[in-house]
Amino acid sequence: MAQSTQEGPYVALPLSEVDPDALKVVRKLLANGHEAYLVGGCVRDLYLRRRPKDFDVATSATPESIRKTFRNSRIIGRRFKLAHVYFGTKVIETSTFRTTPITTNDDDLLITHDNEWGNIEDDARRRDFTINGLFYDIESDTIVDLVAGIPDLDRGVIRTIGDPLTRFQEDPVRMIRAVKFAARLDFTIEEETWRALLATVGDIDKCSRARLLEEVYKLLRGGAARRSFELLLESGLFPHVLPSFVELFDSRSGLGLVRPQRIPDEHEDLPRGYQPSRLLWALLDALDEYTLETRQIASNGVLLAILLAPIIDEDWLSAPRRDLDKTIDATMDALCNPLGVARRDRELARQILMAHRRMVETPGARRKRRPSLVQRQYFHDALVFLGIAVQARGEGGSEFAHWQRLAASATPMVEREGAGDDEDDGKRRRRRRGNRSRRGRQAGGDRAARSAGQR
Repeated sequence: MAQSTQEGPYVALPLSEVDPDALKVVRKLLANGHEAYLVGGCVRDLYLRRRPKDFDVATSATPESIRKTFRNSRIIGRRFKLAHVYFGTKVIETSTFRTTPITTNDDDLLITHDNEWGNIEDDARRRDFTINGLFYDIESDTIVDLVAGIPDLDRGVIRTIGDPLTRFQEDPVRMIRAVKFAARLDFTIEEETWRALLATVGDIDKCSRARLLEEVYKLLRGGAARRSFELLLESGLFPHVLPSFVELFDSRSGLGLVRPQRIPDEHEDLPRGYQPSRLLWALLDALDEYTLETRQIASNGVLLAILLAPIIDEDWLSAPRRDLDKTIDATMDALCNPLGVARRDRELARQILMAHRRMVETPGARRKRRPSLVQRQYFHDALVFLGIAVQARGEGGSEFAHWQRLAASATPMVEREGAGDDEDDGKRRRRRRGNRSRRGRQAGGDRAARSAGQR
């Protein structure tokens, strides 16, 4: 356990567990006369003996100094300016120590500009939760804790740094992050923090739809999607974060989204209105299992398909194909337009849902379409979704195995670029990219089989 000193608790972590490229960034900044530490979630996860998703660095160097130090970097952001240091496809996010910005309006604490530099203590105290305010000093091989984060990690508690009402008003997205960490780490939100969250739920409407959508994707990708959605419902955040989803669920089910503990036992005859809710919770359970077992990240298209599937479930197998296509498009518009979902993600979700219909059709109809479907660019995502749906419904395993076998033996064909765009644009892109595009798709079917097969 931590030993307290005047500067805070210190706990050693093994350097062997730290990403070597992150160590390179820290060491080079130190060599150039700057302070530099690993910071935040990676330190928290290493302490909990979890594998960090990524490694971030905090430093006394300004973004411009970081850019001069690393030729393989660039500065990003306006509201929150920082540097990305690139090692191939890997990014080490490197931020400058900040202090809490001074607000000019006492009635509105919302932070709109966060580029006032400070020291390590300032930076620790302006972070959201105590468990994320930890710094790792690689020179002394210790954690520097200036906000009592380690005791909260030991107790399994999510607590804001400072007054929770103020912290949530400064940045309402912190409420979603509290839900995310509580669900992902299986922690409890501390009582005062929880009361403040309930009191400021409406402030989430001040945040941009794009930022909220990205937070929803993070909840779904994190391996604790079901628990995250339960906490969104329990806190009252759900209708503010996903208003169009709530409206669709209300209109299609008649009961809205029902919490798992209020759904009748699955062995009983289930009233019609409960079925969409039960399917959604089952899909989220299966998504979590896929994420944790394969360590793969489902695409946004797969995540949207999971949200849409319970809403269109009644039409999925019974409606004629053309009618189903129209239903999916109409439902997609109603869900995605208010949320600002990217066109490419919407189109991928539509393709996944239509492909799913074909993948679970009768064997005779399925044989006619084997070559074209397996060779499509979206087939990998459709196969991932099929595996999740099979797990959720507890049936259809033979179809999943069938498509896995086909994927393992198929050679993907070249598909027109920019599915969903007009044909002329697709032809122009295909001519420009030529054989390079073909080479980029050769492993598609094999990759789908390997990834989905890990389940």
